[in-house]
Amino acid sequence: MVLEKNTNRKQKTGNGKSIRAKINNKSRFFQAKLAFPSKNPNKVIECTKCGMTYSNQSHEDIMMHDKFHDLRINGRKWSTNWGQQVYLVEDSVDGLLSTPLLSQDSCFTNDERIVMVRPNHSAEVNATLDIMTLVNNELNAPHDENSFWSQENGTGKAFIYVKNGKAVGAVTIEMLEKDRGRWMIYKNKVIVQQSRPQFILGISRIWVCKSQRLNGIATKLLNAARQNTIFGKIVDKQFIAWSQPSDNGGKMALKYNSVRHNSGEILIPCYI
Repeated sequence: MVLEKNTNRKQKTGNGKSIRAKINNKSRFFQAKLAFPSKNPNKVIECTKCGMTYSNQSHEDIMMHDKFHDLRINGRKWSTNWGQQVYLVEDSVDGLLSTPLLSQDSCFTNDERIVMVRPNHSAEVNATLDIMTLVNNELNAPHDENSFWSQENGTGKAFIYVKNGKAVGAVTIEMLEKDRGRWMIYKNKVIVQQSRPQFILGISRIWVCKSQRLNGIATKLLNAARQNTIFGKIVDKQFIAWSQPSDNGGKMALKYNSVRHNSGEILIPCYI
C-alpha cells in the first residue's frame, strides 16, 4: 500500500485571491510491504540415508538428490551389453589359472556377475566414471586417477559387480612400479618409511553400494581383479597393496591380506 506523508500547508488570502501555501518540505512517498511467514520455507535438509544436503523447495535439487540417493544406496544402472564377463577361479599352487567357477556356482546367483570394463567402449567407461565420482567425493580423494584403467594404453583395470541390472560394486586396480610399496601400521595409519616392499598390483579404489555391503562383494571383486588383471596369471594376495585406505578400507585390508610384524604390530600393504 502507498502512504503519503503529510505536508504543512499554509493558506493566505490577499486582494481577493487565494495564494497556495508554500510547501517547506517536498512530499515524500514510501512503499510499505507486509511480510507473512511462508507455509513452505526454502529449507536446506540433509538426507539421513545418503548424506546429501539439498533444498527441499528446489526442483533441481530434489532431482539431483534422487539420482545421488539411488546411486549411493542401490548402485548405478548397468546395461547387459557393458563389460566383459570374468570368472573367479580356484587358486592353484603355481599361480596359474585353474577351473573357472561359473556364474551358476555357489559364489554367484543367476542375476549377478563380475565384468571387466573395456576402455574402447565409451558407454561403460562413462558409467564407471560416474561411480568413481561418487567414490572420490566420499573419500575426498583426487578425481584425476582414472587414466590407468580408462584409456586403451593403460596398464590397469576396472571391474564392476553387477546385480539385478545395477552396478553395486567396483574396484580399480593398477600395475605398480618399483619403490612404490610401503607398510602402514594398522592401529595409527603411520607409514613405515624405511621399508620398500615390492608389490605387483595396487588397489586404487574399491566401493560397494550401501544396500549391498557385508555380502562378500568386495572380496569377490578383489579376487576377480588379482586373477584377471594379468592375463593367465593369478597374483597372490601378499603382492596386492592398498592406496592408503580409509577406515572402512583399512578394515577390509585387515581381513584380506594384513601381516603381523615380529614386534606384534599389524601391517597393511599399501603404496604411494
